[in-house]
Amino acid sequence: MKHAFLIGLALYALTPFLWLAGIALRPVSETYTTPMPLLPRTLTFENFDYVWRRVPDLILIYRNSIVITGVTVVSVIILTSLAGYAFARLKFPGRNIIFWTVLVTMFMPQTLNIPALYQLISGLNLLDTWPGLFLPYTAYFLPLNLFLMRSAFESIPKDLEDAAIIDGCSNWRLFWQVMMPLAASSTVTVGIFTFVPVWGEFLFAFTFTSTLEAMPLGVGIKLLQPGPASGEWTFPVGASAALLAFIPAIIIYIGFQRWFTKGLLEGALKF
Repeated sequence: MKHAFLIGLALYALTPFLWLAGIALRPVSETYTTPMPLLPRTLTFENFDYVWRRVPDLILIYRNSIVITGVTVVSVIILTSLAGYAFARLKFPGRNIIFWTVLVTMFMPQTLNIPALYQLISGLNLLDTWPGLFLPYTAYFLPLNLFLMRSAFESIPKDLEDAAIIDGCSNWRLFWQVMMPLAASSTVTVGIFTFVPVWGEFLFAFTFTSTLEAMPLGVGIKLLQPGPASGEWTFPVGASAALLAFIPAIIIYIGFQRWFTKGLLEGALKF
């Protein structure tokens, strides 16, 4: 009974993806029939072929998403690892006050920061640029992931640290050669927690970009539509483009799922 419930829950969660895949893999003629069949009667890949051959700008926005997401993930991992180690192991005045002040910003609504962020990014001439997106993304995903990395470092036995210090390890060597390998699973967790939402993020991308030169997939696919008058961009073609957009996120999650789960179980979510 327990397995049946979990299988049903998984199928429910997969319903939007399966529905999107069903639309992308069916001919246009089946899409506009009433009622539309639940499963495609004829499988076709012509919609994907159209996206790759007739929409060259898709490669451009893919490149933008790869660069923006990659820089954000690397930045968040580096910053949260360094700060998490400092907050977990180093003693300095105001440590807890600073940590909880940073953590409180996690509860601020994203939309509340948009006007101030727009003025800041505009003043720095970063609108329609990659830094204009990956800098706010990095700042936005720091608090939660800082909490995860701090908890991960705190879960490592103090005896290991003491033994390394007795052997003559400096703080930097202790961090890099002892603590980071032990927190590797939590680092993967931080990477996935950052990659998945940034890859498909819409609000910041829609606000801070207006041209395809720096626009990521979340907004770019919508703007690639030539309009119904052209008769070319159909619902199945749009579904194919959307499917191509979030397949990388699925691959990343499945590929690192074992380390992701291990990172959670090792104490990354302990309060």
